[in-house]
Formats: sequence, C-alpha cells, structure tokens
Amino acid sequence: MEYWTCITSGGQVYSYCGLSASSVCCFVALNAKPVGILPVSNRVKTCGKKGADNAKDGQAEMSEWPWHVALLEGSEDLYLCGASLLDEWWVMTAAHCVDEYLPYDAATGSLKVRLGEYDVSTTAEPLKHEDLTTYHSLTTSLSFQIERSVKQKPNIEVVCMPKANDFVPGKPNKCYITGWGRKDEVSEHSVVLKEIKVPLWDNRECQNALKLQFGTSYNLPNTAICAGSEGNDACDGDGGGPLVCEKDGHWYQVGIISFGIGCGRKNTPGVYTRVEAFKDWIQEVTQKKSHDHNHA
Repeated sequence: MEYWTCITSGGQVYSYCGLSASSVCCFVALNAKPVGILPVSNRVKTCGKKGADNAKDGQAEMSEWPWHVALLEGSEDLYLCGASLLDEWWVMTAAHCVDEYLPYDAATGSLKVRLGEYDVSTTAEPLKHEDLTTYHSLTTSLSFQIERSVKQKPNIEVVCMPKANDFVPGKPNKCYITGWGRKDEVSEHSVVLKEIKVPLWDNRECQNALKLQFGTSYNLPNTAICAGSEGNDACDGDGGGPLVCEKDGHWYQVGIISFGIGCGRKNTPGVYTRVEAFKDWIQEVTQKKSHDHNHA
C-alpha cells in the first residue's frame, strides 16, 4: 500500500515494494489505533492527492475525489448538498445549505456528513463510506464541527487550500467540479459521483455575462469566482460541492458551488464562493479546534 495509507492506518512499514516509489509492505496489528489526518501545518505535503482516473470525463472513479463529502439531514439521511473535507475536524459547504440549521436546535435533528461515498444506490462497495454527525460550533455562528476526528483512508482525504494567484483565469488551469447533481436541466440526479472539467472565467467577463441575466446594475462580488462553459457546468444537487484545480500533483479547492442560471447554458457561467477570499477565517476556525483538541 501507499506509505501514508500504512502510517495513518496505524501500521508499521517494514520494506519498500510495489510499483511506485511510495509503495510499502505494511504490517497492521489487529488492535492498531488509526492515526488522524496530519496537522494543518503539514497538509501541504499530504493534502489533495487524487485517486486513479479512467480519463473519461463525466463519471468519477471510486475514491478518485476522496475529499468530496455528502451533507445529509441526520434524522432521515436526506441529501442536502455537497461539501469537502478540510481537515480531520472540519468540512466546508455553501452557507445556503445549512442556514436552516442555524441557530442549531437539537429538536430539528443534526446534520450528518458522509465521507468516502461514491455510488449512492448501493452499500456493497469495496470501499465503505463513513457517516459522522455534526454539532454546532461555539467558535462561530456559521460553522459546524464533526463529532470526532476523521481518519485518513484510501477513499477519505483532505483537499488543499489555495493561495492568492495560484490559479489565474485565462491561463492554463486543470479544474473540475464533482457532485451527485443533475447532468443537465432535464435529467435525473446522478447516483454515481460525476466529474466535470470547467474553465475559470475572469471576473469582469463573468460580471458582463451575468448582467445580461440580472440587469446592468448587477455587480459580482470579489468573494466570488466563475467557471463553466456550454454543456460543462454544475446543476441542481451539486450546491456546496468543491471546485478544485491541480497544481504540482496536488488538488486545491478554489471555489464552492453557489448558484447558476440553468445548467451549462451558452455564455452563462456558474458562480462559486472564492475560497481564497475566506482563507484567514477558515484558518482561524480550523486551527482553533486543532489547538483545543491537542491540549484537551
């Protein structure tokens, strides 16, 4: 298995073997305690490692996008939105996906996150999904924490956080969105995680395109980023999911699926929350929990 898969499973490496330089022979004792995802300060080395790809756009492979999370209404497992795994304690989604759950009220039922999901129509997958409930964080009125720390697995991994100017529209970028939403405006929701390659738009060009829909007074905020092309777009059911782009073999979450006009219409991009614009707030919230946990 891969070196980090061995280590985070509580295993011991006793030789290097296999087809890649990072493949190892691993011994995992029956009573081994899995190790949590590495601290935030080290994530640049371990985050955003994508799984195998069949090179066929439209449908993902199992564990190909291991940070993609399904957000469920806990009492009935009702699918709400997509989300992404930031670290062992936190997932990230769009505000409109959870605003009905704020302020948190135990009587309304908890939110649940489903990690490592692929085909929602079956439970017979070789890599099982993992369900964890959430509770409202006292750190901020806009966040929820997972009930316990997440353990890294072949189908569960954290996504990387971008830095300013990592991905500039107009330059070559390899970016994808993922989700179980509709493939187009008339189709049913997908039962298998789908993937769509999308181009990034310059904000000025995006604003001009959206003014044709919303009127000349519309202003696109700088906390948004646009992506998509005709036939390549997020759709109903994809909200809250990640827009990720590749750099040096790692995948960084550039946006959160927010809203759009139809699905994949000509000259009508989708609008995403720009993750980098909230980097300081995200770091403050996630690192506070990590610090509190390490000193508990």
